[in-house]
Amino acid sequence: MENLPPFVEAQAPMGTALAEGLDLDMDEANRAKVMLFAPHVVAQKKALEADEAVPEVRAGEIATSMPGSFRAHKVPTSSGTFGYIRIFTFSERNVEGFVSEFIRLLGLMPDRGLILDVRDNGGGIIFNAEFTLQTLTPHRIAPEPSQFINTPLNLQICRKHQDELGAWVPSMEQAVETGTTFSSAVPLTPEEGANAIGQQYFGPVVLITNARCYSATDIFAAGFQDHRIGPVLGTDENTGAGGANVWIHKDLVELLEDEPDTPYVRLPKGAGMRVAIRRTLRVGANSGTPVEDLGITPDVLHQMTRRDLLEGNADLFERAGQILESLTPHHVSITDATTADGALQLKVKTTNIDRLDVYVDQRPRASVDLADGESDITVPDAAAARSARVEGFADSRLVASKTALLS
Repeated sequence: MENLPPFVEAQAPMGTALAEGLDLDMDEANRAKVMLFAPHVVAQKKALEADEAVPEVRAGEIATSMPGSFRAHKVPTSSGTFGYIRIFTFSERNVEGFVSEFIRLLGLMPDRGLILDVRDNGGGIIFNAEFTLQTLTPHRIAPEPSQFINTPLNLQICRKHQDELGAWVPSMEQAVETGTTFSSAVPLTPEEGANAIGQQYFGPVVLITNARCYSATDIFAAGFQDHRIGPVLGTDENTGAGGANVWIHKDLVELLEDEPDTPYVRLPKGAGMRVAIRRTLRVGANSGTPVEDLGITPDVLHQMTRRDLLEGNADLFERAGQILESLTPHHVSITDATTADGALQLKVKTTNIDRLDVYVDQRPRASVDLADGESDITVPDAAAARSARVEGFADSRLVASKTALLS
């Protein structure tokens, strides 16, 4: 992906170490299933790690540099042929690589619609989950905020690591007077990173979930629904309801290792433990609702059938196709950008859009009514612009957005 903004630089100083949301049992079960039932994925991963020739993928599948995280192909249904991306885990430590590979796969999907499947995904790095959402919507992403329980020990940790955790300190200090159980809710994922890339896929999207979606996947599904990216199609009445940030005991030991009064000591014989340290809350219409314990209720419920079990999710994909067929795709792209006589000249191509607003270097500069197809837009006194963003509207509703880096 050329000209990808350096969004990873907006990560918190401690990187991904304290940004996990993972159900370990689910993750280990998935690893075992891959070893037992998907030897081709194991072979692909080993070849990639050794920088050797990668075995051919199965017929119809799209090759990926992260076969343990993604599977992509096209799905024919009676409603049409749609794209399909399965996200098995968000555990990839290379956040930039994870998001870049997801964007590459999006570019290979049919523009009529996308089935995004996160069933049995036990979670992983929360940055991966929340950075990915922006690629599917024209709207700005508000990361799910998180809360600590107000305890003297948690306050001590946050005071000691102000760069990473200082945003939670004021409300935790006030808890002495207010007696509140939880701290203020502060996003764990940097908002700049969650919005640095912008929309990359312009067709309608349906998200498939089940009760084995945990932690970062709970957070991903919550963000998908809260930002109204598309319908959530569930094979169970709820996701796993484990939407928390998890720390391991080793992290707790290291966070206070220089404190003489620390209660954390290394456990004998290399033992470890994990604890849900920060719970997440939802945004948008569900603002303030905990993800933990409640999970995400799908917009559409599908009971798995015999055909689903024996014929590769046949009825589930048919239902997803019916949903996508009922939704309208909206597309906008900047096909060329040149300068002449001090003006910026943009060539744009649109589908199902009746108005474009143009921003140059994040400032509004033009608004034009147009019809589908190719259009020319001239922005005066903008020859030195570094970026241009076009926002497409249909019936006064924002439906598509595209950003181009110009220099």
